[in-house]
Amino acid sequence: MKSKISLLFLFLLTIFKTQAQSQCFADCRERAASEWEKLKSKGITSTDSALEINHKILSDLKGCAFPSIQLNRLDDKKFAIKELKGNIVFVHFWFTSCATCIAEIPSINQLHKLYENKKVKFLAVSFNDKNNIKAFSKKHGPFESIQTSIEQKLLEEKFCVIDGYPLNLVLDKNGNVIDAWYEENPDSSKQDAFYTKVKKLIDDNL
Repeated sequence: MKSKISLLFLFLLTIFKTQAQSQCFADCRERAASEWEKLKSKGITSTDSALEINHKILSDLKGCAFPSIQLNRLDDKKFAIKELKGNIVFVHFWFTSCATCIAEIPSINQLHKLYENKKVKFLAVSFNDKNNIKAFSKKHGPFESIQTSIEQKLLEEKFCVIDGYPLNLVLDKNGNVIDAWYEENPDSSKQDAFYTKVKKLIDDNL
């Protein structure tokens, strides 16, 4: 009897943990606003404080299950994020006129080539529609990640994109977040640190 109770407890604990993980991305805006109100009540309104809140929100995503929803591919087919399970996944939230996003693309393409025969995938998610993304690729050259789009409001509601671009994440083979961060370097000639960080996260978890 005790063993049955223990198994039931473990089963319920797993369910509660999974539910908690799946909610990590659901209320980012509300949590950020709440933290900001706490600071304002103490008379703190500096930009540094806002950045610290954003850092905490992203830090809280570590270990969370990445939202399993469908995105729109450029060929008009639906793409389900669950299709990436079993792979380390680099996720790049971007848009076509974002300078830092564009600066990172050559490094992402290099990493894509480096890991093309391994269990690693690269997913790009944009609020731009397929025609804008295709026009961008024609002008700037190929962007080798799996290209998808979603409505801008859903980026905030579903993926915690609340404070700028690009937002980058690395997921483990079970679809849980290993790391999440914003980049702010629009210089395409100085992307070594970005490349090295992504490569290390992939290698350490492959």
